[in-house]
Amino acid sequence: MGILDKGAEIAAAVAIAAASAAMLGACTVTPWHSSASVADDAPAAASEAAAPSSAPSATPIETSAPAVVAEVPPSSATAEFYRVKAGDTLSRIAVTHKQRAADIAAWNKLPASGTVKVGQLLRVAPPVKASVAAPTPGSAPAKSLAAPASPPPAAAPSAPSANAPVPPAAAARTNARLAWPVSGSVVTPFAPGKQRGIVVACAPGAPVKAAAAGRVMYAGSGIKGYGKLVIVKHDAHLITAYGRNGRLLVKQGDTVKLGQQIATSGADAVGVGALLFEVRENGKPVDPLAQLPRKQP
Repeated sequence: MGILDKGAEIAAAVAIAAASAAMLGACTVTPWHSSASVADDAPAAASEAAAPSSAPSATPIETSAPAVVAEVPPSSATAEFYRVKAGDTLSRIAVTHKQRAADIAAWNKLPASGTVKVGQLLRVAPPVKASVAAPTPGSAPAKSLAAPASPPPAAAPSAPSANAPVPPAAAARTNARLAWPVSGSVVTPFAPGKQRGIVVACAPGAPVKAAAAGRVMYAGSGIKGYGKLVIVKHDAHLITAYGRNGRLLVKQGDTVKLGQQIATSGADAVGVGALLFEVRENGKPVDPLAQLPRKQP
C-alpha cells in the first residue's frame, strides 16, 4: 500500500471519529461558547480517535527501520479544503463538513472571533500524517537531525530578602497606630456596609482604655444602638468610638492619653460583657483590626 493510499485511509478514519465527537458535543455545547471553551468541552474519545492507528499492516515489513511520523504538507484535495463563499460563517462551514468550529479555527489559525473572508481557502479535515520509512542500514545516511538540546535547569527560587516590601495589610498590623481598648475575643468582625466595627467579648466591668491619645468629642447615651458611648478624636482624620459601656469615666472635652481608662465594659441581660469598637478615618468606617497589633497586651 502506498503512502498516499495509507494517508487516505487514516484521513477517512479520522473524519469518522471527528464527526462522532461533533455530534456528541452538539448535545452540550451552546452557540455562544468561545472557541477556547468549546475545545475544552471536547470528548476524550475525539483526541484518542485522532491519534494514528497502531494496528500492524497486512503487508509484512521485512527489514525496514521503525517509521518516523512526519506532517504531510497540505494537499489540494477538495475533501480537505473549502473556499469560503458569500454568506458563509465558521459555524455553518463546520456543520456542513461535520467538524467542530474550534477545530477548523485551529487548523487555519483563525482569529478568536472566528471571522472568515469570502474566497479564503480553509482546511476542513484534520491534517493527515503519513509514515515515512527510515533509511535501511545499507543505504546512504541522510542528513542527521540533531537532538534538541535539553532546556537549562530552572533557577531555584531565592529565599525572600529581609528587605522585601511588606504587604499593605501586614504593614498595617505591624505598624499599628492604635492599642487594644479592652482584652477579649473578637466575636463579630468588621464587614463593609454591614458591620461598621468589631465586637470584643470581655468580662463585665473590664476597663475600657483609649486606643490612642486624643480629645473626647462625645460621652453619653443619646445615640441609638450604641448604649453608653465615648467618641475620641485623635487627629484631623482619625476618631475612635467605644460603645455599649457600663459606666463612663470621661466627659466631653476631656483630653485622654494612650491607655487611659475611659469607661468600664457593660453586660447584656445574661451577664455577658462586650465592647463595640469602631474606627473612622476621614469620616468613613475602616476595619479596626487593620489598625491594632496582632497580639493583645
